[in-house]
Amino acid sequence: MKVELLPSSIPATEAQFLVSFLVNDVVAVDAGPLGLLSDLARQERVRHVFITHEHLDHIATLPILLENVYSPGPDCIELLGLPDVLDFIHRDVFNGRVWPDFFELSTGADRFVRSTPLAVLEPVERAGLTVTPIPVSHGVDTLGYLMDDGRAAVAFPSDTGPTDVLWKHLAATPRLDAVFLEVSFPNALADLATTTGHHCPATFAKELTKLGRDVRWIVVHRKARFAAEIAHELAALGLPNVELVKPGVAYEF
Repeated sequence: MKVELLPSSIPATEAQFLVSFLVNDVVAVDAGPLGLLSDLARQERVRHVFITHEHLDHIATLPILLENVYSPGPDCIELLGLPDVLDFIHRDVFNGRVWPDFFELSTGADRFVRSTPLAVLEPVERAGLTVTPIPVSHGVDTLGYLMDDGRAAVAFPSDTGPTDVLWKHLAATPRLDAVFLEVSFPNALADLATTTGHHCPATFAKELTKLGRDVRWIVVHRKARFAAEIAHELAALGLPNVELVKPGVAYEF
């Protein structure tokens, strides 16, 4: 399995402004910077976009992406997510004012987009991947995703603070190679992290103990303003198998 966090970063810090992972070039988790890829051929290869939640850093360029890849005919990108999230995206983004209503325009054999609602903990099969949506603890209803290609399994918890269902499910998974887990704020802002449903280094360290197995922990979602401080605090903890994500690098599992 190939995984890349698309760059939207300050090069000196590798902190991210927006969130989108590409998996095997054809599946995306979220669409933060996806529509800004300068290589339009890479955008056109994406067939399925799994949305974790509706926060702007996770859907920012979705309208641009759908416009960029549109070609007359039935072939189009599939959006997958919680029913309420898909409804929000249609009602509040593709509403004819913020952006043209690509959902209403997708009629008959000519389509911009199609949407598929997901049910919690009910896997779907897409592009050779078994994708399981798992609820996490954020300020709005949010899904993490476990992706398994039969040889490797990788988890994308998305934005979350301390949570339990995710770790119970992952602990029961026969194979797990890596977890891309967020740390958004430094310890000095632990109260803000708790209020907004995010992690600081202290809560991140506690979450690792819930899994009860050795995996590769890849830290994502450091807020740009605090990226260096978070990196320093994580390093001071001396946690095994923990690394900072490298945007634009293709990870192979």
